[in-house]
Amino acid sequence: MNASLKMYYLKQLLKIGIILLFAIIPTYYIYNNFKDQRDQIRSSESLSITFHESEGDKVTLKEVVPVTDSVGLSSRAYTFTIKNNLEAPVKYSVKLTEDIDAIEKDDCAMNRIPMQVLKVGIHKDKQENQILSFNTITDNTLTTGTIKGYGSEEYTVRIWVQKGTLATDNNLHFHGILQVVENGTDIASATITK
Repeated sequence: MNASLKMYYLKQLLKIGIILLFAIIPTYYIYNNFKDQRDQIRSSESLSITFHESEGDKVTLKEVVPVTDSVGLSSRAYTFTIKNNLEAPVKYSVKLTEDIDAIEKDDCAMNRIPMQVLKVGIHKDKQENQILSFNTITDNTLTTGTIKGYGSEEYTVRIWVQKGTLATDNNLHFHGILQVVENGTDIASATITK
C-alpha cells in the first residue's frame, strides 16, 4: 500500500472519529439533563429516595375502571429507589394514604373512591409481585423492610380498583400519597391521583 493511500484512510478515520465525537457528547449531555429532570430525589441523613417519574411526587392515574388483578398488574407503574446512606442497616415502611390537600384543592370530597376498594401491587427488585387488598392493610402500610448499609432497593407500585366493587361508569377518583417512612417520620412522598 502506498503512502498516499494510507494517508487517505487515515484522514477518513479521523473524519469518522470527529463525527462520532460530535454525535456522542451532545447525546450524553441531553440524556443526563432529561434524567435529572425526570428523577425527583428526597433524602434524610440516612435514606435517599428517588422517584423515577417526571412528575416526581406528583403522580397521576387516570380513568378509574374496576379491573382484575392481572389487568391491574399491567397498569401504570410508580417506581422509586430507596438508598441507605449509612453503614448501619435502616428500617423503613412504604405507605399509601389519602392526600387531604389535593382533595381540598379539587373540592372533590364527595367523589372520592373509598380506599377499601383499592388493590395494590408492590414489587421489590428480584421478588415476585405482592398483591394487597387495601381493606386488609393495617395502618396504610404496604410493606416494611430493612436496607443493609450503603445498599439500595427498587420498588414498583401499581394501584387499581378491585373488579366488582364500583360501577364502571362512575366519576369517582382517588387522591393519595405514596410515602416512604423511616422511624415514624415521613422521608418522601409521591402524590397519586386517580
